[in-house]
Amino acid sequence: MGFQQVFTPLDLEIIDRVYEAAWAQVEARQFFRDHEKDGERQDALRKFIMDLTGTSKLDFDTLYERVVTTLPEPWTLFG
Repeated sequence: MGFQQVFTPLDLEIIDRVYEAAWAQVEARQFFRDHEKDGERQDALRKFIMDLTGTSKLDFDTLYERVVTTLPEPWTLFG
């Protein structure tokens, strides 16, 4: 049996805000991407962020910094 992270409502809000900010970075940096594949990219970005949450207390700045510094450039891994 594996470990399962339990998120508080505040954690989920932080994760959602990090996702929105990271997606804005993708849109700004890759304006000429294939927009038809944005849904796949968004799903992959959500998973990527969840994988980076770790087990410590979440805060926006730390998680956002972790995401944008490890986000592959260009963000086209999944489409």
